[in-house]
Amino acid sequence: MYASKTDIGAKDIKRLLLRVYARYQRGAISESQAMREAVLLNSVLKAIELTDLEQRLSMIESTLNTA
Repeated sequence: MYASKTDIGAKDIKRLLLRVYARYQRGAISESQAMREAVLLNSVLKAIELTDLEQRLSMIESTLNTA
């Protein structure tokens, strides 16, 4: 099942990235594990950003078309 945008946001990803960094700094995970997790989280963040931009652009286009 896919998570909707309301389930996870950019702030959530930031928090998770900071957790990865903290775990890496403590030595709880290896550098390669930290990199894998960060790449995955950054991919999710990019998808969230693109979705937000698409929605904002659609709203702007709709406003311009009705004016």
